[in-house]
Amino acid sequence: MRGAAAGMALLLVLAAPAGAQEAPRVPLRVGTHADHGRLVFDWPRRVGYSVAEEPDGLRLRFEAPGEIDLGAARRPTRNLVAVAEENGAILIRAAPGARIRHFRLGNRVVVDLMDAAPATPPAPPRPPPEPLAPPRPRSATAEVPPPPEPARPAPPAAEARAEPRPAPVAAAVPGPLSIRPARDRAAIVVPAGEGSGLALLRRGDSLIAILDRALDFDLGMLRGHPVFAGMEMTVTPDATILRLPAPAPARLQARREGTAWTIEATRDTPAEAPTLRAVPDPGPPPRLALQGAADPGGIVAVADAETGETIIVATLRAPGPGMASGRRLPEIDLLPTMMGAAVLARSDRVSLRALPDRIVVEAAGGALAFGPAAGREPPPRSAALTRLLDLPVAPVPTLLERLRVQLLAVNEAPPLSRGALRRDAAETLLALGMPQEAQAMAGLALREDPRARDDARLILAQGAAALLAGRPAEARGIADPRLPPGDEVDLWRALLSVAQGEPAFAALVAGAPLLLAYPEALRDRLLPVALEAMATGGEAARAARLVTEAADVPGLDLARALVAEAEGRDAEALAAFDAIGRGADRRQRGIALRRAAERRLARGDIDAAGAARALEQSLFAWRGGAQEVALRRRIAALRIAAGEGPAAFAMVEEAARYFPEDADALRPDLRAAFAAALQTAPPAAATMMFDAHPDLLPEGAAGEAAVLLLADRLAALDLSGRAAALLDQAAARATPEARAAIGARLASLRLRDGEPGAAIAALDRSAAAGLPEPLARQRMLLRARAMARRGERIAADQMLADLGPAGAEPRAELRAEAQDWAGAAAAQMEHLAAAIPPPPVPLGQTERVAVVRAAAYAALAGDEALLAGLRESHGMRMDGGPLAEAFALMTSDPLRGIADLPRLQREIGMLRVLPARLEALRGGVQVAR
Repeated sequence: MRGAAAGMALLLVLAAPAGAQEAPRVPLRVGTHADHGRLVFDWPRRVGYSVAEEPDGLRLRFEAPGEIDLGAARRPTRNLVAVAEENGAILIRAAPGARIRHFRLGNRVVVDLMDAAPATPPAPPRPPPEPLAPPRPRSATAEVPPPPEPARPAPPAAEARAEPRPAPVAAAVPGPLSIRPARDRAAIVVPAGEGSGLALLRRGDSLIAILDRALDFDLGMLRGHPVFAGMEMTVTPDATILRLPAPAPARLQARREGTAWTIEATRDTPAEAPTLRAVPDPGPPPRLALQGAADPGGIVAVADAETGETIIVATLRAPGPGMASGRRLPEIDLLPTMMGAAVLARSDRVSLRALPDRIVVEAAGGALAFGPAAGREPPPRSAALTRLLDLPVAPVPTLLERLRVQLLAVNEAPPLSRGALRRDAAETLLALGMPQEAQAMAGLALREDPRARDDARLILAQGAAALLAGRPAEARGIADPRLPPGDEVDLWRALLSVAQGEPAFAALVAGAPLLLAYPEALRDRLLPVALEAMATGGEAARAARLVTEAADVPGLDLARALVAEAEGRDAEALAAFDAIGRGADRRQRGIALRRAAERRLARGDIDAAGAARALEQSLFAWRGGAQEVALRRRIAALRIAAGEGPAAFAMVEEAARYFPEDADALRPDLRAAFAAALQTAPPAAATMMFDAHPDLLPEGAAGEAAVLLLADRLAALDLSGRAAALLDQAAARATPEARAAIGARLASLRLRDGEPGAAIAALDRSAAAGLPEPLARQRMLLRARAMARRGERIAADQMLADLGPAGAEPRAELRAEAQDWAGAAAAQMEHLAAAIPPPPVPLGQTERVAVVRAAAYAALAGDEALLAGLRESHGMRMDGGPLAEAFALMTSDPLRGIADLPRLQREIGMLRVLPARLEALRGGVQVAR
């Protein structure tokens, strides 16, 4: 409701015709101070006015029409009897004896009702006049004023907050002192006297120098100066204010020359300029300490031409640091300064006190507020973080009124000077939680005002608005190198990195407390995201602390659940995830469903397939963006792990269709899912998938394995022709090494089908240089078998003999196919000599098979001596293990009599199972047909 009201108010303001702005609403603000009451007519633009004195007050008439809202006059105000509008004029009735003064502050017209002057005793009789001394010649250098009186103690909070009234000339140091230009530089010499304090700051398009004593300077020597000709001076009872119109990036820097100050105008910021550090002081009572001021001077209060509020200034007696960045607290604004400290007081309780080593900001009657309201203050450490944006913390009606006044000021300003005004409006829109409108406002400022393009506040505001509007690609301003270093800038950069999926946890942890001091609309939107990123990024302890400090900030249920998960409280975390999964917040619901599924998978409560099904349910909670792409990739990975390749392929393929901009990034996942689908889908379906997407076959070992497995599955279904066609098609797209492996499998299939010529042709087509030794040996063996089946046995035998011991066993197989049992036995014994470890090393399965195969060849050849040798050398190691019976049967002594009949009976039983046992001894090649 508040956001809708804000949007409606903005639309009404922007849609208002020009004629409707001729009579703007002018609110009246009233205030009571120590010695006067104040009325402020807050015009949106500068207007003229006239005053007519009345017996008990004055009649104020403005030169422009306006709707004067006198509602605030109902509040009791010091020295004010009544305010009324009569015949287009404002009649102000004051208390008897009250003195009235009026003046202008920017667009505002101020009327002060001061207390009656105290009665004074009669003046003593004047002594007789003394003779005048002859006049002295006046030197070119201005005289140094007499030493000042001892500094008075700092006034109470209410007095410091009061608006100082201009002092008569007689109250200043008598006699005009001249501010003169310095030689050979853009600087002036200000003869302020020894012990005088100085502060330097910028307000709007003006540079301001404030001295902590009243001095009546003569500015005549600055006439015609290229830099300081426009300098203006205001004298108050305890301060001198020098104002120089100079837009950014102009700045002032000061140094001491004797008892005078030399103030220089420059555009350069010192590379290692010292700064004041704002550090929370727990007290009691809690207050803010500005550390780094070595020689604080006096405390003075001046009127702010920008806002009409009171600025309390702490000067320095020696050149020293200033505040690099401003910060906003509920009762004060710490203003950026070039030297000294300045506080824009928003409460009558605020005061400054200069101590020998620091400046203290405190509040009368209690603690200085660090948060928006009592009981909901941000942590005190947030006040020590440097800030750049001016994000007002106020109720929505107050922010809407502020926005209305800002937009009127934008409309009244010339087009090329609206940059700063639009920046202020953009910050107010951000505080209202309207990032789209804030981005549009900042974009207009950057386009219209060329000077605004270097405004760091505007650049950051535009980037922050784009990020909050869900357009991280347009938030380039956050990473702009022109932004000054600071905690707030680092925080927004960390938030941008979170949105891009690459969190910068160090900067996020350091700056997150600042979010508790943000306006409510921004805090409620950003704090949950920051805490969730911290909880999942190894900073659960810091996140838990901030969750506790955030108290009743809405939207932190997911952050609490993530902290519980990180701390190992699984039951509590899962219960919270389930509750959030039933909630209405779509973003948090999607995250909770995903975290619950992953946690249950890690605990073993569900398998990969169950986790994939649970994650698919979360797809409908949050759609779009990088989150959905990452979720689909995760579901596909779980489907692959569960052996559901087709479902994984369908998931990734759908993601590539929905997010074409991520198609290239999804290509590896698509290939992996395609390979899994080829391995797990039914052979016919897998073949159709390969025919439809041959370009998705992964490169390297993964693609090779998928194709070979699919070919084997087709061959097992007696579809060797389809398998061969598949291998041919895959080989045409494969790398040389993969093509060689696929060609070897194709040659094996051709041999299985009794086509040795086709097998040799497949090997020739897939030939490649530099193959790994196992693959090269496999291809040579296949070629030898194919040649043997074509009748080229001698050449094949010689080819295998050239391999040495590595070709001995294949050579035995070839000879066995030709029923050359003696030659097969001899080749197999050559293989045993190279492959069988010497006794007493036990034999493994491969060695046992090789020994039994040698025995079989020897038995078929009728070589009793060889069988006896095998029994002698390997009988002990073959006893009791796999194939022991077959080996014993083939190597036993021949039958010699009736005593061997029991043994004959055992051997006949063994012969019944021997064919099945011997089948395991066959090689990969069948006997030639």
